Amino acid sequence: MNKDKATQTSYSPDIKRSRGISPLWLLPILTLMLAGWLVFKAIHDAGQSIQIHFREAQGLVAGRTPIRYQGLEVGMVRDINLSEDLDSIYVDADVYPEATQLLSKGTRFWLVKPKASLSGISGLDALVTGNYIAIQPSAKEEEPETVFTALERAPSDIMPKQGLNITLKSSDLGGVTIGSQIVYKKIPIGEVFNYQLDSDAKAVLIQATIQQEYSRLITDESRFWNVSGVGASLGFQGVDVKVDSLSSLIGGAIAVDSPDGGEQVGDNAIFKLYPDLKTAGRGIPIKITLPDDSGISRSGAPLMYRGIEIGQITDLQLSDSRKDIIASAAIQPAFSDMLTSGTRFILQEAKVSLSGVENISNLVTGNYLTLVPGKGDRSRYFTAYRKNEIDRQLARSIVVQLTADNSYGLDAGANVLYRGITVGSVSHVELDNDRVRFDVLVDSKYAHLIRTQNRYFVTGSASAELTESGLNVTVPPAKQLLTGSISFTSEGEPSTKREYTLYANQSLAELAKYNRTGSYKLALFARELPPVSKGSPLLYHNLQVGKIDDFRLVNQGVLITATIENQYQHLITPQTVFWNRSGVEIDASLSGISVTASPLKTLIRGGIAFDSMPGTENKQGEYWKLYSDLKSARRFGQKITLTAQGETNISNGTPIKYNGVKVGEVTQVTPDFEHDQVLFEAHILPDYAKTIARKGSYFWQQPPQVSLSGGVKNLSGIFAQAIHVEPGDGQAQQDFALGDSAFKQQGVSYTLQSERRGSVTKGTPIYYRDIEVGHVTDVELGDFADRVNTTISIEPKYTYLIRRNTVFWNTSGVDISIGLSGADIKAGTLDSIVRGGITFATPEEKTLLPAANPGASFLLYPEAKPEWKSWRTAIPKP
Repeated sequence: MNKDKATQTSYSPDIKRSRGISPLWLLPILTLMLAGWLVFKAIHDAGQSIQIHFREAQGLVAGRTPIRYQGLEVGMVRDINLSEDLDSIYVDADVYPEATQLLSKGTRFWLVKPKASLSGISGLDALVTGNYIAIQPSAKEEEPETVFTALERAPSDIMPKQGLNITLKSSDLGGVTIGSQIVYKKIPIGEVFNYQLDSDAKAVLIQATIQQEYSRLITDESRFWNVSGVGASLGFQGVDVKVDSLSSLIGGAIAVDSPDGGEQVGDNAIFKLYPDLKTAGRGIPIKITLPDDSGISRSGAPLMYRGIEIGQITDLQLSDSRKDIIASAAIQPAFSDMLTSGTRFILQEAKVSLSGVENISNLVTGNYLTLVPGKGDRSRYFTAYRKNEIDRQLARSIVVQLTADNSYGLDAGANVLYRGITVGSVSHVELDNDRVRFDVLVDSKYAHLIRTQNRYFVTGSASAELTESGLNVTVPPAKQLLTGSISFTSEGEPSTKREYTLYANQSLAELAKYNRTGSYKLALFARELPPVSKGSPLLYHNLQVGKIDDFRLVNQGVLITATIENQYQHLITPQTVFWNRSGVEIDASLSGISVTASPLKTLIRGGIAFDSMPGTENKQGEYWKLYSDLKSARRFGQKITLTAQGETNISNGTPIKYNGVKVGEVTQVTPDFEHDQVLFEAHILPDYAKTIARKGSYFWQQPPQVSLSGGVKNLSGIFAQAIHVEPGDGQAQQDFALGDSAFKQQGVSYTLQSERRGSVTKGTPIYYRDIEVGHVTDVELGDFADRVNTTISIEPKYTYLIRRNTVFWNTSGVDISIGLSGADIKAGTLDSIVRGGITFATPEEKTLLPAANPGASFLLYPEAKPEWKSWRTAIPKP
């Protein structure tokens, strides 16, 4: 039982599950975590794998050559391999994760290694740390890239980030290279980091940077010049050799200077690089307008003040209009107070002549400018003058003009003497209208010697003169004999004449003192030379008042030069006429023979006379006209031109008459083929010129007239033609039309229309109750050729007779009618039978119609009705 109980009381063990991780698993877990962290770190540290192609592998070491950005390591070369085409090598490199944003299509790589040259050492950090690959990211956002091609050298467009970047333009590079210093007062303030040719390959562009602390020194007035190498110049003090510092001599350098007054420039400003200090024009820049042929050098010609060089010419160029030469120059700042509007520059030229030597050194060094300070406002623009011009402007000399027939061997620079003392000089000699003109400058301190009656003569040559007292030989001093000179006497009022005569010697000048014939000159024109010679008298009423000086051939004639004494100058008036007074004048006419003999002196030497003749043409262009004799002068008178249409029988010599009195004659007949007319040149006698040659004068050729009523008129026209004139009352006129009928007062015109012309012609009279009141002026076909239009002219005093209902009929010839009752013969007046005629009458009506308007048109009947002739209409006279 107990056994069974014991068996019944046994129990099973209580099993419990553990809820945590056994400590035994900590070690494997930690191992896995460490392995995962190492894998993650390896992947993170690996960064971006890239490939860079180089031309050669020199200086590259796998696992040791880093990639740097602005001195910070951002990658490492992992492997170096040869490209498949064997032309280049490429490196596999890793860029650290924090620098992967530097990688894009525009990213550039280049190898930096130490480089030593005469100008210095570059890449010095590579000498310490070893070669490295530099990286430059793109300046703009671009797509990522992993394959690149390295540059041979650092890119030129990478400008320093600190300081002022500038560009210098030069014709050549000279001794400048990358790394060349830019110095200010020999203190380095910047350096050259690149150079290249400009777009057209004609200049060199040098890129440089100025340190930030010195950037304020660079203004728009700054000047840069090359100080590389050795410089030599030939100046007033001899040969000047300059050698700059050893570093400049070896590596090249650029100097800069900034005059006051400039404004600070911005980044990338462009300046000109001058080859040396002189051409740079270090100082205050100015512009100077130079005279032509100045001989100034464009590179370094000095500007002098009282023997001290105060500046240099830096360049020459033409003005915008290409009329002036403009010099660019620079003045030392210490002399800036002299740069005013009143300052002038004088051109100093070399002069070598028999009279002396001036500025001989200029033959070697070239011409230069001297400064004459003046007062005024600040200025940077000036004008250079030659010595004689500046003397004239500064009132240090008086200008006198001389004229002569010959230069006498004198030239610019010849001295002007008074009693053997030099008081001036000749500044210019030139030919002026067949005369030689001398411009003379006399010192202002001798101004009181210049007077109205001065006589100037040449004294610079030996002369010999045969006089009544014997042979007179004059030899001037040796210096004057070599160079020539001008002397003068001082006489007259204390003022300057516009022009003086230069005599060939002192004797001619003395002669002019007693014979003042040169004070007023005349020029006479003649078709041919009259029998006169030099010295022939000029006569007024047989009194000699002047003489003939010279004569010469000109176009279509001879030009005679004469002079008249001052006291007789008033005799020359606008009405003066000149004629030949030589020999014996014979005038033969129906009234007898007139013989006039000149004075004996005139018979021998010839002569020219003059007098006042109003109405006579006395000018031939700008010269006085010389007539062959007095008769020709009196006959010539005022020239007019007559124009005639159709055929005429007028010839040279045809007289022009007024009421039978000759008032002129025709002198030339010229046909005008183009206009189918003839031109007559005529002359109105001087006494009648003012009356005849006027507007309104009427000229006509009057043929002989035979009339039964008026008899015979102008019978003389059968034997000798003549032109008749009726004077006008208008202004002076020279061109007239030649009429073909006698003068009639200007009438009122009307038009008559008929089917046929009949016997009507120009000049046919118009009758009213057998009284001539007008005439026919024209007969022509109508516009449509369906009628004949006759224009008539009625004298103004009879126009009231023509009314609106007036009737016109032809009364020309004889009308004969034969019938059963016999013959009926009707005829007008005898005059109308011969000349023809037109008659008019006004119908008898209760109311008298108004007068017809001028130009009114009427029918012209071939004959009158019987009742028309019986009309007795009363028409009151207005």
